[in-house]
Parts: sequence; C-alpha cells; structure tokens
Amino acid sequence: MDEQRPIGWWVKRLDTLLEEVVDRVVAPEGLTRRHWQALHALAGGQEDRAALRTALADFSAADAVDAVVSDLAGRGWVEPGDGDRVRLTADGRSAHDRIAVTVTRVRRHLADGLSASEYERTILVLRRMVENVSRALDRTER
Repeated sequence: MDEQRPIGWWVKRLDTLLEEVVDRVVAPEGLTRRHWQALHALAGGQEDRAALRTALADFSAADAVDAVVSDLAGRGWVEPGDGDRVRLTADGRSAHDRIAVTVTRVRRHLADGLSASEYERTILVLRRMVENVSRALDRTER
C-alpha cells in the first residue's frame, strides 16, 4: 500500500514529522522549530531581518519571523544591529551551540540506513522536482 502513495504524500508526511521532532527536541528550551531556524540562520551569519524573512518564507509568514526574533531578543539571545540588522549575543551563540547538538542528532537519525550518496541523490531528485514544478508554474502564469 505505501508503495502506491504519491511523492506529495511522502513529502508532506516527512515535513510533518520533521516539524514534530524538532519541536519536541527544542521544547525543553521553550522553543519551536521556527525559533531554531531563526537562531540557526543568525548563527550562520544571516543578520539582515529582510533576508531572514526571505530565508524562512517557506516556513513562516514575515510577521511570524519577526515575532520569533522578538522572542529571541527577549531572552537576551539577539540584539539589534545597524538599521534592519540583528545579531546573536554571546548567550544566543551559546544557546545555538547547545541546541545544535540535539538538532544535529535528529538530522543524523533522519539519514539512518542511507549511504551518503543515497542522501545526496535524494536531495538532488527533490531539488530537480521543485525546479520542474516551478518552471511549469512559470509557464502557466504567462
């Protein structure tokens, strides 16, 4: 029966499970997956609010990203920078590093039973499917 499910079902199911497991592992810190995504993006050098909103647009509305950043600021993990910029504080970087250990464990578990080449191939196939559907949508908008 599972073999007959379409790709969309598998993609949605995986996303739902990822949402649930990341929410679960960051919950002891009082965080959600969105908090983690913003914290991780900031730790990776993404410090412009507009760019952060764009980076997380597939997961959250702009106002939700702003609310998450405000919450992180309320914890003392994020502070304003010049203009529309925000940056992690030393406490924010420590929190990121602490939480990253758990999230990395989840990511490793996600790939259990897959070789590195199978994982890379899966990403390549999904990327190509996204590109194919995006091009089809572009053609229908013309």
